[in-house]
Amino acid sequence: MIDALIAKAARVGEPLGLLGLRIGLGLVFWKSASTRFDGFGISDNAIFLFQEIYRVPLLPPAVAAWAGTLAEAGGALLLFAGLFTRLGALALLGVTLMIQLVVPFTGDGVSFNAVEFALWGGGLLVLVARGGGLLAVDAIAGKFLHRG
Repeated sequence: MIDALIAKAARVGEPLGLLGLRIGLGLVFWKSASTRFDGFGISDNAIFLFQEIYRVPLLPPAVAAWAGTLAEAGGALLLFAGLFTRLGALALLGVTLMIQLVVPFTGDGVSFNAVEFALWGGGLLVLVARGGGLLAVDAIAGKFLHRG
């Protein structure tokens, strides 16, 4: 009886939990990306940050600013819709790894944040493993595409 209740709660809770995870993580990365846009381009301030503060190795500051901003914005939009959720989560996981494991050692005054790394990385890994859930475009489209 208890096992049946737990299974039922999981069937209802998992899609809602994955939706909440997608929206919450998407908002974090969307907010970050939106601070770097200047109309339809990247602001000079964003490029300055990548030149003087973040200092991503191997990439020119303008390229790093564009790549990081597009990965954050694009990944966030994919998470919001639940469209290609795993791909969006992987892109954001790459951004998270860069933010937490590379920039603290190359940047000026940027430090490693274990809490952000665990929360963002862990949540994104859940989305990579489980996908967007039943309340995602992926699942809804999949039902129509797999009709026989």
